[in-house]
Amino acid sequence: MQTRLSVLAIFLGSFLLFGIQPMLSRTLLPAFGGAASVWTVCLAAYQMLLLVGYGYAHLLAGKSFRTVRRLHLGLLFVSVLWLFGFAAFRLTIKNHLGAWAVPSFEILFCVQLFIGLPYVLLSANSTLLQAWLAHSDRMAGAERSRDVYSLYAVSNLGSLLGLLLYPFVLEPFVSLDAQWYGLAFCMLLHSLLLTRLTWGAGRSAHPEGGEAPERGAAGSATAADAVQTHGSHPTFRGLPPSLSKAWLWFALPALSAFLLNAVTMHLSADVTPMPLLWVLLLTAFLLSYILGFSGFGEKGLLAWAILTALLLLGSAFINGERGLWSLPPQVLIGVATVFACCSFLHAWLYRIRPETERLTRFYLGIAAGGAFGGICASVVAPVVFLFVLEYPLALVLTAGACGWLIFSWKLRQLKAISALLLLCLALSVYLLATSTLMFSRKGLFFARDFYGCLRLTYGEVKLGNNAHHPVLKLIHGCTLHGMRSLDKSMKNSPTAYYGENAGGLSVRSHAKYGTTDAMRVALIGLGSGTMACYGRPHDLYRFFEINPCVVDIATNTNFFTFLTDSRAKVEFVVGDARKRLEEERRRNEPTYDVLVVDAFSGDYVPLHLATKEAFQLYMDRLSPNGILALHISNWHMDLLPLCKAAAQTLRLQAAKIETPTSGLLIASDWVFFTRQPMVYKTPEPHASDWSNVRTMSLPSDEKGSLISLIDLNIKGMSVGK
Repeated sequence: MQTRLSVLAIFLGSFLLFGIQPMLSRTLLPAFGGAASVWTVCLAAYQMLLLVGYGYAHLLAGKSFRTVRRLHLGLLFVSVLWLFGFAAFRLTIKNHLGAWAVPSFEILFCVQLFIGLPYVLLSANSTLLQAWLAHSDRMAGAERSRDVYSLYAVSNLGSLLGLLLYPFVLEPFVSLDAQWYGLAFCMLLHSLLLTRLTWGAGRSAHPEGGEAPERGAAGSATAADAVQTHGSHPTFRGLPPSLSKAWLWFALPALSAFLLNAVTMHLSADVTPMPLLWVLLLTAFLLSYILGFSGFGEKGLLAWAILTALLLLGSAFINGERGLWSLPPQVLIGVATVFACCSFLHAWLYRIRPETERLTRFYLGIAAGGAFGGICASVVAPVVFLFVLEYPLALVLTAGACGWLIFSWKLRQLKAISALLLLCLALSVYLLATSTLMFSRKGLFFARDFYGCLRLTYGEVKLGNNAHHPVLKLIHGCTLHGMRSLDKSMKNSPTAYYGENAGGLSVRSHAKYGTTDAMRVALIGLGSGTMACYGRPHDLYRFFEINPCVVDIATNTNFFTFLTDSRAKVEFVVGDARKRLEEERRRNEPTYDVLVVDAFSGDYVPLHLATKEAFQLYMDRLSPNGILALHISNWHMDLLPLCKAAAQTLRLQAAKIETPTSGLLIASDWVFFTRQPMVYKTPEPHASDWSNVRTMSLPSDEKGSLISLIDLNIKGMSVGK
């Protein structure tokens, strides 16, 4: 009975530890504009909490069993009350988030405050439970203690299930409210299980305290549970002393955590920040610990080094070419890079593990390294680097580590293979260095903050007579967000996605546009401010932009003049558009004639701007004959089912607008929503036949995801390259 309960407690604790990560990140996303950086900063916060959990387990390792039991169980029940309180007041708390000047620090604070105590206790769960089971055997006078390390498989099964269950089951079908209450109930069940498991052992302990818990494996549901007692055999089998230093206990996990966060940021720059992507990368990272911290990983260290060298060469070859690839190859190479490179680093780490007397220090080094690498990639890199330089840097550092091991570990029978691997690694570093240098030289101007990377670059487009026309481009990540002709006679002509029969059609087709009546136009997403060129005297154009850097660039007349030369009155509202529109609705401010939502381009689709509540807000802010225009051009997501769901749910008329590339205009897709049918001013209006568009349920703030919108057949575009 006790064995079954211990298995259940290990499984449930690991499930909660890894399930809570995407759940909290999904909760915080809307408060910070749906920025992809939310997840990477959360990752750093989780790694910091893991370090605290390891330290907590290390400190308790020398205490009496009765003291440890009372303290740990007491804190567990406090954390249960804390989670119930957060679940009850979550919606109230949400309204006060996103107010700090530095979003990264606010996210770090929120993670520590909201789930800090439960996360620390869950991360120490495996260590303490294994120690308690061993203690129970000793108190019972067992001749031989059970193999508590056999719970390793159960631990990792719970971790993987917790990760994979969230994007496919919990997020689409269970409301956030139910998720948080469910977490609190599961935490209560976990606490009761531990109470039951340790009850008999607690009564049999010596009244003055009893023995100290066995110093066993430390850590969470990662491969930290996999360490086994080795007796007196050499720990550093086959490795020279230079590759077996204790400082590597810190350096190797620091590099693996840095690589995980860097790859996550690299992929998230233009892919919608959805838990599925995070879970895939984190699952690869977890599997790398499972395989690395095993006999397979230890014996296959050279094989992992070979696979790492080959994958690094492939990653270096396609570095900077994301826009030319479809989504599956991008994600596949990213996940494979994390899995192979981290498996190599973790196999090396496992190979230099110490004897059990130094286990807790070993795991403290792992946790400290992970926290350090996560902070460097998520908090320091966005401040220091003007673009995602941490990604090629992480690959170069991994190549250096792999090359160092191959060079120092002189295997005479594999001289030819070693030389070939070193050549591959050197070529990888060369390709990464040259592609990064070329990328930096292409940019006229770079800027980076919490919301992403911006750059200005010169380019050329072909006009009808095949002449090359010089233009200035504003690019966010790899997505073109604005373009201006460098010909003075055309400097304020509509460009990119905002031609008269594309984005500009929403303004031109409104009944007021052909009269002297003033129009009120709201635009979510500033870009270069191209839409302001349609402004007339007495019109109001109000741009909602979350990134202050974009406002600085668009208003700099050395770059763009759409805003300064517009005949309309132009206003800027800096901050999350949905929050600001909700504030306007509460104040009963005048409605708009046209509302343009240009936040769905590239592959970046903030979920909180695509829910039922968001669409209802858009329509509430429009006049009765107003037009809602959504720019749905996308690399790898088919947003037409979302638009169809919005039209059906809110009983709106929806019209699809498709325009081809022509001169300064780029092919784009738009959907216009109105309350009543209307005729658009375009020579060849596109037939709005929605019968062939797949039907889906419109996501809500509390439930739903965009996973079903991923279209594996859509190819990447070279726009903005």
